[in-house]
Amino acid sequence: MNDTRTFRLTKIDWRWLVVTYCFLVLFHLLPSLLELSLWQFLLSRETWQFALWAGGGIALVSAYVGYRSTGITILEPGIASMLYMATLIPTMSKIRDIHATGYRLVGLLVALHLIAFLVGCFGAAVGEWLQMQREKKQPARS
Repeated sequence: MNDTRTFRLTKIDWRWLVVTYCFLVLFHLLPSLLELSLWQFLLSRETWQFALWAGGGIALVSAYVGYRSTGITILEPGIASMLYMATLIPTMSKIRDIHATGYRLVGLLVALHLIAFLVGCFGAAVGEWLQMQREKKQPARS
């Protein structure tokens, strides 16, 4: 049995990675910071409220980028979501106040970044799917 298929990594389109990160900061983080009472509510309560807020925002922004990008742009929003999570973690008091060292803190940080990556990729995949559905409904142009 001769299997000639190979696994190829696609090149990262840095433009969409930067666009996604900037959109996350501009349309998710900045409005929350400007509305200080919302920001304090998110950070002073339970961690799950922050997770819902962050995950929902990451998914929506990634879906928009996936919808607007041409072709398949799924990996870039996932990577940008990880970078965005690295931006958010220092602002989150629950994580910042953990004085645990070692495996527990490292495990938590790795899990947060992995979840952000998966949510970003999922949002972009939904956006790509919506884009393909829109293109199917449009009549073919000659």
